[in-house]
Amino acid sequence: MEEQQASFDIPALKARLLGHLGPHADIYPVNIEQKFPRILARIVDLWGTPALDGLLSDLMVSDRPGRQGFPGPVAMDLFRLSTLHGSLGFTPPKVTGTGWSGIDDAELFKHGLTKGRQ
Repeated sequence: MEEQQASFDIPALKARLLGHLGPHADIYPVNIEQKFPRILARIVDLWGTPALDGLLSDLMVSDRPGRQGFPGPVAMDLFRLSTLHGSLGFTPPKVTGTGWSGIDDAELFKHGLTKGRQ
């Protein structure tokens, strides 16, 4: 089902996204623009935030049964945007291990003691 483009300012959305893409303008999502302008608007609004990575991931992999998925060209647009956005470092890296992995000395931290503090 294609969405109505009339309710979206496509030229303004395109200009904003092209500004975000900069030297990567060649991956501008023409197929998303044409078929899913609502998604284009969300991408533009969320660009540069960790929330966009979540949105793109949710769009690419649905956990709802019976979903048909996007046409191939739209899926490729999503994949390219996701890859670029992830490579630009807008999302902090995932910490692996325990909840104390990012702390130099977990025992001292838990007791309120840090380096330089007595």
